[in-house]
Amino acid sequence: MEERDAVVWLHRRAGFGLPPVELRAAVELGAAAELERLLDSAGAGAQPSADPWDDALLPIDPRDSGSKLYAVGGWLEAMAATEHPLVDRMAWLWHGHFVSALDKVRVARFMVDQVRLFRAAGLGDFAALVRGITIDAAMLAYLDLRTSTGQQPNENYSRELLELFTLGEGNYTENDVKAGARALTGWALARGETSARFLPRRHDDTPQRFLGVDGVHDLDTVVAAVMAHDAMPTFIARTLAAELLGVTDDDVVAPLAARFAADLDVRNLVRSTLQAGLDGATAPVVLGPLPWYVIAKRVTAATPRTREVGSLLRSAGQIPMLPPNVAGWPGGPAWFAASSLVSRANVAGLLAAATPDGEVLAAAQGDDADLLAEVLGLPSAGFADESIAALATAPAGRDRLAVALITPEFMIA
Repeated sequence: MEERDAVVWLHRRAGFGLPPVELRAAVELGAAAELERLLDSAGAGAQPSADPWDDALLPIDPRDSGSKLYAVGGWLEAMAATEHPLVDRMAWLWHGHFVSALDKVRVARFMVDQVRLFRAAGLGDFAALVRGITIDAAMLAYLDLRTSTGQQPNENYSRELLELFTLGEGNYTENDVKAGARALTGWALARGETSARFLPRRHDDTPQRFLGVDGVHDLDTVVAAVMAHDAMPTFIARTLAAELLGVTDDDVVAPLAARFAADLDVRNLVRSTLQAGLDGATAPVVLGPLPWYVIAKRVTAATPRTREVGSLLRSAGQIPMLPPNVAGWPGGPAWFAASSLVSRANVAGLLAAATPDGEVLAAAQGDDADLLAEVLGLPSAGFADESIAALATAPAGRDRLAVALITPEFMIA
């Protein structure tokens, strides 16, 4: 992989792209330096940048529709403006993995606090992340753990913890689900509060056999048993490889999982995964509407109205805080459905209309497709012949830019 292509690959997979000036500077530094800059420890274990939300605008009231719009819009803007793109990119990955959704959670502040957890801890110790998400207010509401008691344990969270979040199908039994549910009872949300409380009277402290471990009886012993399970490192390594590499082959995943098992450090796993990609273990990945939009916004410096964009992204099938179900967004070829593409085209039009004068718009006003591909941060292969033909038929300027943003080359990383 040529140096420029390696840098482009890194920032389109592990970040949200770079505008032309920043991309040229990054290429000068080189892919190895850019990998370390993306992984910079200053952004790995703490909030990566100024918090985009004001809690005063996030009342703990499920009827407040304004706070829901504010919560979603604030994250859209934060991702586009981030100074630590990998931290925000990983927050987005975890949001689609440890799924909660605003339509059931209902309280926008809970969803915002969950995103804050992902931004703060998403590149840290995986055990701490799993512990944190288990008693996160949005998760307690979404998978019903807040109503789970020793007398009536709710199995929803225990099941998804094992099936979707950490181990995968075939690596646990129904008895494990039941045991986990009992051990996790007692966590509740008091009215008007944003953090979980542990209520011993609602907890079943009876020692359980869970994932082959005896004596599991509470949150910490559940997390410890999950972390000790042989299937967990491979499941998480494969999840990141699918997202960042587009590759899930055993020969790629196995060494990543082995390194992850040694320390459970997500940042080290991401480093190893991205290095594998730079070394050639990569395949094309179709960008979902959200990362596609953020990349386009950053590259063009466009300033469209967030509310309009949010409505169209929802029509395209992907908007923050509203995944379709507990399994998250489908991804891949699903994003080429006609309805999704029509909505993306409308978003592209908004972006092009809101792009300021500069390199990108100047390139769109000319006839040099290679130059346009370059300023949009695409690999050196540029646009394919079919895309070049489509660009040539579009009126020069903003219309041509809108077409460029919905070419396969821009929608596939």
